[in-house]
Amino acid sequence: MKLVPKPTTPMNALHADVRRLLKKYKCEYELHQVRAQFMGAIASPMDSVSPVEEIKNLWNGQMPPMKNITAVNELLQVFAMGLWNQLSAHSDPEHPFELTAFSGINTDVELRRFAQVKRVEIESFIAGFFQGEDKIKLPPEIGESLDVLEDLVGMFAGVVAIPKKSHESEAEIVRLMQEQKKVADIAQKEINTIIVSTAEAWRQGDTPPSTLH
Repeated sequence: MKLVPKPTTPMNALHADVRRLLKKYKCEYELHQVRAQFMGAIASPMDSVSPVEEIKNLWNGQMPPMKNITAVNELLQVFAMGLWNQLSAHSDPEHPFELTAFSGINTDVELRRFAQVKRVEIESFIAGFFQGEDKIKLPPEIGESLDVLEDLVGMFAGVVAIPKKSHESEAEIVRLMQEQKKVADIAQKEINTIIVSTAEAWRQGDTPPSTLH
């Protein structure tokens, strides 16, 4: 029996610490969701963005119960000083943000896992970007990228919902996987367009023509 593949995003010490604390404090989110949501918040044009508030959002708006100040400091060190600052570097176009990578997709179960992770990553990025607002004014090109991302969420959701077929050939799965990787590449490109565009606007203090999205 094949196991569902694990993401191949580098398992560095920081990511290991994030996973450990998410598990320790019984957070409902996984690393790929946290990364994407933080990245969306960092890219957001909203003035109210705060890494501490984003951390609280992982536990329904408040810090998880912790024994002492040492535990609080550890959480802030890992999530704010560590992960948040690491992700902030992706505002530089020479260091693009990458969605979770996978390898060894050979079964329909693995294909659905891939599509589900991508769907959740895009949704988490959008949620972080909008910061709870239903509508915000954005430059047209950013609005267009968000429209593409919303369409891709539906595409990945469609793959997740495909009925299981016991007779589905490995060649068919490989073909579908190749198509899904292309879609994931488009999603990653649009996300980085949003990240870089908003960062550039912040740096220049521009107020370009905007539309409500």
